[in-house]
Amino acid sequence: MKTLLSALTLALVLVFPSAAAVIWSQPRDFYVDPPEGWTFVEDPTPEHFVMTDPGRRIILEIFSQDQGDQRDLKAKAADLKNRLAAQGEEEEFTWNDQQAWLSNLSFKAGPVQAKGWALVAPTKGGWISALAYTPEKDYEKASDVLISTLNSLALGTDGRREPGPMTAYFQGTAPTPRLERSEVAGLPSPLTLTYNLDRDEGIQAVIERETRVLMAQVGTTFSDQRAIAPGWSRLYRQVYRALYSSLTPVSAYWQSQVAQGKVAREALPQAVLTWLQSFTYFEKKGIYGMTTPWQSLRDHKGDCDSLALVYLAVMDQVGVPGILMVSAPYAHAIAALDLPGEGARFPLGDQKWLVAELTAKVKLGMIAQDMADPNQWIGIDLLGRP
Repeated sequence: MKTLLSALTLALVLVFPSAAAVIWSQPRDFYVDPPEGWTFVEDPTPEHFVMTDPGRRIILEIFSQDQGDQRDLKAKAADLKNRLAAQGEEEEFTWNDQQAWLSNLSFKAGPVQAKGWALVAPTKGGWISALAYTPEKDYEKASDVLISTLNSLALGTDGRREPGPMTAYFQGTAPTPRLERSEVAGLPSPLTLTYNLDRDEGIQAVIERETRVLMAQVGTTFSDQRAIAPGWSRLYRQVYRALYSSLTPVSAYWQSQVAQGKVAREALPQAVLTWLQSFTYFEKKGIYGMTTPWQSLRDHKGDCDSLALVYLAVMDQVGVPGILMVSAPYAHAIAALDLPGEGARFPLGDQKWLVAELTAKVKLGMIAQDMADPNQWIGIDLLGRP
């Protein structure tokens, strides 16, 4: 069996052509969603992935193993650091409701002085270790990609609905959570939410970082929708993952409305849609146009993709799967759900999804005639099922 870092010297010179998308190690049940254009350094095994960016300067290595005799996080992390002969700050934090270990470290990768991030986390019956690193001289300019790539790691299907390890680490560094309360407007009955502002800042950081990663790949103009589709889709997958569980109180509210007989279950998708359609349309200036869920809920406003992501997260949590639809030609985003009913549908995979417009007060299945060409839309599975 290979050991972690066995392929480091290969990483700088050898690349296999397998292109990256959302990658699932089924036997070990972990996922990784690297930026567009990444390739495997060598043929992957279920336990061991080594990948690199198109410039062959940034490396992601993931190694999964059974627990064996090592059952202590500190010992496992110390073993990794010792084998690297690495120096750097380290800290434990909570990820997926378990203690994990993260270090920003420097070490020798063959003849190259490297710098990056190392993660060790428990899995079901084992461990996962991951490194994202680059030559030390490239570290600052590669920082967004290093964090984004390591942050795309997820443990199991449920992990695709939880913040990535870097997001969890950064939003958990505050010694005392900063909380804000606000009554949510427009609902059938009162709801006051208490929101963690560190969580909100973490989601905002993901929006900004993933936008920069995308812009570095495709530039600031989206003239060729087909070319930008993979990177654009990845951006929304990362943002959706960061915000998903923050909307649990909102979905719990709507489920309570069903339980109390105030909303029929079959009417729930339209009821939530109508509520979100009452929000004021608002788009931030600059390249970071999306609002976070808390900003949208608190201020009762947001733009098309911000509100569509809120809608899709709430719908998924109440048992109605959906997809995001985005269009560069139309400069618009809408949701689409796996529901029966009449109206416009968008094909993705082996399904046709019923469209849901968030910024106009229309029923499920209705879409503006001048935006109805399905060829002008990209469908995005936000859970990134391989």
